[in-house]
Amino acid sequence: MGGGHVSRPDFGMPQPDPAYPLTEFYLLLQHALDKAGRFALPALYARVQAPARHIYLDEAREYLSLSPTGREGDIRLLAEGSLQLLYSTLHVQPDGTPAALLLTEECTRATVAVQLLPPFVWEDPLPPLPDTPAALTLQLTMQDVMQADTDPAALGRKLAGIAANKRWLHHPKAETFLAERVALLQRVYKR
Repeated sequence: MGGGHVSRPDFGMPQPDPAYPLTEFYLLLQHALDKAGRFALPALYARVQAPARHIYLDEAREYLSLSPTGREGDIRLLAEGSLQLLYSTLHVQPDGTPAALLLTEECTRATVAVQLLPPFVWEDPLPPLPDTPAALTLQLTMQDVMQADTDPAALGRKLAGIAANKRWLHHPKAETFLAERVALLQRVYKR
């Protein structure tokens, strides 16, 4: 087990609102990560389904789809793996709403934002993600909600250690893939 993997203190920063429904889960995950020192990452598959015409990079983003599982025609950009944690920081809005858990990788110091998604219909928009090179969501289930009351330590280990229910929102490899596809399309459909 990793020792020394600690949360980075944010003195003077807004503190998480304990009444916000996802705060408990962010703190539970952060505590588990501080103990384990690793975070399971999902695979990343991508495809661009662009129209048969000249397109530009900024418009091409709407044609990019990312998935943790491959389908016919997808390109695997990342295999399932894990991030060796240097430290984690809970990014909190000024009103105390947690927006994401920021994970800093040990060797590269690259940052990945992890946004938790509630297991129920959510009326309000989720807080915006902080600007990071990579971001993913972790979908909580109703079983997770029940386990938070019965065995929070086991739930934390599961959320940190298993790639299930995690999905990339963006990643530098997806940006490179998209730029390459757009360049190819621009060569094919020269004006």
